[in-house]
Amino acid sequence: MQEGDYRGAEAGFLQVLRDDPNNVAALGNLGIVYTHLQRFTLAIKTYDRALRIRPNERGILLNAGLIYLRQDDYERARPYFRKLHSLNSKDVQATNLLATCMIYGGQPKAGIEMLKPLIANSPDNGTLYLMGIAYSRIGMEELGDKVFAQLFPEASTNPKSSFLLGQAHYDALQFATAERDFRMALAADPGLTGVHRALGKNYLSVHRYEDAEKEFRAALEQDPNDTSSSYFMGALLTQTDRFAESVPYLERAHEADPSAWATMFYLGKARLKLNELDASITALKSAADLNPNEAAVFYLLGTACRKAGRSAEARVAFQRVAELHKNTLDAQKKALQDQAIVGVR
Repeated sequence: MQEGDYRGAEAGFLQVLRDDPNNVAALGNLGIVYTHLQRFTLAIKTYDRALRIRPNERGILLNAGLIYLRQDDYERARPYFRKLHSLNSKDVQATNLLATCMIYGGQPKAGIEMLKPLIANSPDNGTLYLMGIAYSRIGMEELGDKVFAQLFPEASTNPKSSFLLGQAHYDALQFATAERDFRMALAADPGLTGVHRALGKNYLSVHRYEDAEKEFRAALEQDPNDTSSSYFMGALLTQTDRFAESVPYLERAHEADPSAWATMFYLGKARLKLNELDASITALKSAADLNPNEAAVFYLLGTACRKAGRSAEARVAFQRVAELHKNTLDAQKKALQDQAIVGVR
């Protein structure tokens, strides 16, 4: 594992577990191996197996929660971090992670209450940042801005600080203010890396697709290897029905980060619309493996399988949609809605 030979490491840890099925250290390391191999569903199952043996194992709770957090699945990440926090309420990392799930998962007031004990005791910048976001998300923008002013005192004179302040306002869902900050950063330093991408994401959040496209093109002109901008560009082109144009951007993004389920989701959608059914099914199955909790993935997979005449696979996919949502019709409607692009926040 330390040498990066994850297939070899997998075989080794599996052999340990054949001899000693309750070896928590082997299970924990196997979960890490599966995470490196982007086999996230299997990693979670492995971590959960370890936690049934040793429920309070801090490292395993942390790693399991981080898998879901990486996917912005705050609801499923929360129980792991809640357990971690219950083991030590003074653990700053556990508190910040649990508060992150609450704030970004639609419970900012609960997040504030979680952070208050840390704020009273020399909080770190991460805690302050979360508190500023939470204040802003409950409509207390003045309090949020006071926190941000403390974190970014040079925002009016330093383009990097302006950029960071823009990121804070973006996370706080203050998109007009974030646009102002990003524009200020660009005016002071037109070559500052990442600002065009951040501004494009900001425009996506308010459905200003033409402006977003301009910014992503500017970001890629500035840095052709900006694979994050490639992803957002591909997703944007898919959402605006420019499927053939979207594919090269999405393929480039997937090559750079094979663990990103959303890239495969949009690639599968584009291939489906182009009637490239086998390629679409392959991409959507990859997305489903990476994120087995997203109904939209399974709905498109079922649609592609049915269109390809693969009825049995289609039934399995639609059954998964029904499992993820109590009302299948509502699930189908949700899956078909053109919402903000996955990963915008």
